[in-house]
Amino acid sequence: MIRGRSSWWLSVVLPCIACGIEIPAGTGDGDTSTTGDTSTTGDTSTGAPTTGPVPTTSSSSESESGTTSTTDGTTSPVDPSTSTTDGTSTTDGTSATDGTSTTDDSTSTTTGGECGPGAPGPDADGDTVPDACDACPDGDDLLDSDGDSVADACDVCPLDAEDDSDGDGVCDSDDLCLAGPDDQDLDGDGVPDACDDEIDLGIATPIADYDVAGDGALVVVRADAGSLLVTCWNGDFSVRRPEFSAGSYNPAQGTQVSPEIHIARDAQKVLLTWVDDNGPAERGIAYSLLDAACQPIVSDGTAIAEPNGQIEFHASAIDAAGNSVISVSPNQTLINFVDADGVAGAQQEAFDIDALFGDHVAVNQATGEGIVTAQIHSGNGIYYRRFNAGGAGWIDPGPVQVPVNYHYWYDGYTVGMNDQSEFVFLWRSGGTTLDMRFFAADGTAVADVERETIDFEGWDGGHCYDSFRRRHQEIPVVGDDFVLGEVYNWITPQDNRTVQHFRYTPLGDLLAEDSTDVNLDEGLTIRVDQLGRSFLRGPSGIVVRTNYP
Repeated sequence: MIRGRSSWWLSVVLPCIACGIEIPAGTGDGDTSTTGDTSTTGDTSTGAPTTGPVPTTSSSSESESGTTSTTDGTTSPVDPSTSTTDGTSTTDGTSATDGTSTTDDSTSTTTGGECGPGAPGPDADGDTVPDACDACPDGDDLLDSDGDSVADACDVCPLDAEDDSDGDGVCDSDDLCLAGPDDQDLDGDGVPDACDDEIDLGIATPIADYDVAGDGALVVVRADAGSLLVTCWNGDFSVRRPEFSAGSYNPAQGTQVSPEIHIARDAQKVLLTWVDDNGPAERGIAYSLLDAACQPIVSDGTAIAEPNGQIEFHASAIDAAGNSVISVSPNQTLINFVDADGVAGAQQEAFDIDALFGDHVAVNQATGEGIVTAQIHSGNGIYYRRFNAGGAGWIDPGPVQVPVNYHYWYDGYTVGMNDQSEFVFLWRSGGTTLDMRFFAADGTAVADVERETIDFEGWDGGHCYDSFRRRHQEIPVVGDDFVLGEVYNWITPQDNRTVQHFRYTPLGDLLAEDSTDVNLDEGLTIRVDQLGRSFLRGPSGIVVRTNYP
């Protein structure tokens, strides 16, 4: 008998404790009956049994003061919500007692009757817990998958912040991705974007150029029938502004419009530049500047005019605040500066080394100072000249030569600069050789690095012309480190081509490297944000990878 009583208490009474039901005193193991002068009488003040001498008269009456009196002269308060007209009381408002208690092993007639799983009584939600002590009337009290003492059916996450750490309205116990919204999955691979190491952005339109800000805000541009069409995304890949026309050009130019697009790392202003050719007397480089919402500040402005000049490519860059630099080399290397309000200065000649097309620029995004470069066609000559922010004078009095063993054609290299004004050149010197030279802020060379690559054109001794022809090509930075990569020309087969990307310190120390089949010929097609993500461009769009390389 005691064993049966104990089992019932553990299985029935303990869940009632969880429901907030008060367990009568004098129940449990070792106290299974009351006899003699310890028999219980109905206490209408609480509905719980009391112990003590049995009064000689059991009659009582209820007074207006809320107490009951007995013939022995004692009084006790009355709880109107639990008293009945016959002087008995209930504990749950549905079951009355007659002031006695029994110790039957299977039932109890103490105040309120049975309570807990399996007990009799109305059970609207069918969870075996009677309605009288059901903690969650909306569902099964016994299902609590996250162990927070709230039944699953009554655990509403937006009102339960401790169980929704990423605030996406999905309980942590059911959350696919604790780093962000479960319902954001751009590539539909079943992995929410915030936890996806590789996301295909699914950009269906052609891309001429693209760039990313520090938080991953993305801009792309394409040329179509005389319009430069731009689309802007936020850092969470939601659309900031759908595709719109941000500039115009002469459709007769065909593919020679060569647009570049750049977004300021912090201010997120957008610079769009392109070759503008309306005939020999009207050739030059045009630009538009957009604000952080991708709305126009200046449209179809002229940065550089070069009547009768031979123009095929150009270069541009923007600092973190939105100040820009633009260059072109129809023969001599020309440069101009555009401030954050879109106002262009007077164009000037940086130097004249008889460079055709092969110019590049990069800026210190923190200060706005930077570097303009060009190369001699097919030989041992890459030249640079550094400038102060906004074009306020030159750091180098004239062009400085960077000796290289050899490079081909007129665009076989590129350049990058970090926030310390340290800079690096990357070029090809052979079919299987990629070279890097690192410089301190004062122009001192600090390291030379040479890497072997797959054969450039599929046979030994391939020619490395136009390795960096695709715009724009300045080397991206993560903090002060440079992110470089292999580049192949259009002859190198694209099918199943795997390229390497590698991260180096300003002193030329290798930090990380990785490979990808997402790549294009003639282009260092990698952009990086400051959150550990790389944006890789391939023939079918842009893929975002986390912690790459």
